[in-house]
Amino acid sequence: MMESQDRSKVWFIVALCLLTLVGGYFFAEWLIGGREQFRGAAPEQPPVPLIAPIAQPPLKEYEDIAQYTGGKPLPTEPDLLLFLTDVESDEHILGDTRTKITVVEYAALTSLYTQLIHQKMHEFFDANSDRIHWVFRHYPATNNENDYRSGIATECVAEQLGNDAFWSYLDLLMKERGSLLPFDLLVSRGGQVGADETQLRTCIEARELYDLVIDDKRYAEVDTQIYVSPSFVFLNNETQSMRIVEGINTLEYMQAVLDDVAK
Repeated sequence: MMESQDRSKVWFIVALCLLTLVGGYFFAEWLIGGREQFRGAAPEQPPVPLIAPIAQPPLKEYEDIAQYTGGKPLPTEPDLLLFLTDVESDEHILGDTRTKITVVEYAALTSLYTQLIHQKMHEFFDANSDRIHWVFRHYPATNNENDYRSGIATECVAEQLGNDAFWSYLDLLMKERGSLLPFDLLVSRGGQVGADETQLRTCIEARELYDLVIDDKRYAEVDTQIYVSPSFVFLNNETQSMRIVEGINTLEYMQAVLDDVAK
């Protein structure tokens, strides 16, 4: 009698398992089949509007900057754990690296803002050369081939002729106000600072120095969370205090930031 009851229990369990499997199969079919009709937007739904581009002030001259930056508060010490990627000896440095403050510029070369502020930055550097050294790093705009190509061109000139030629070449390019820095212009300006134009052309086309450009951008975004061109990082090498200045600013504003971080 006990054996008969045990067999009944076994068959009951087997039947229950089979029902569960069959039921699960049909439920899964219904669930998966039902999802297909909801893939993508329903035909009657209106399209999602595109996000409007951020308006940029229509600047033409450095003197236009003040009207958009008047009363702007000084930046404070970053709240997040940010740090400046170490400056290596083979980077593009202007000035004495033993000075108290490192100023690192991250910039896209075809940016009008970069072009407007560049010459004034030389004035700022000359007035504070006993306190700062200036480091240039690339921050090409995403999907802007001209930015990447012009950045590669500066690295090609640096590879040929060294750091001083890099800065001379950069100065020439930044005088091309509003220019997208086409290929032939990059080559001809390179020739003006003494680069072999054939070698420069080959170097730009080969893109072998691309990593030097894109690595600067990666470090800017990952380490220091910079997403604007131009941006300037002021680092006090004694106290490790940091300030980040983004976008267009007057020399007076930059001077105030320097005086603050140097305390």
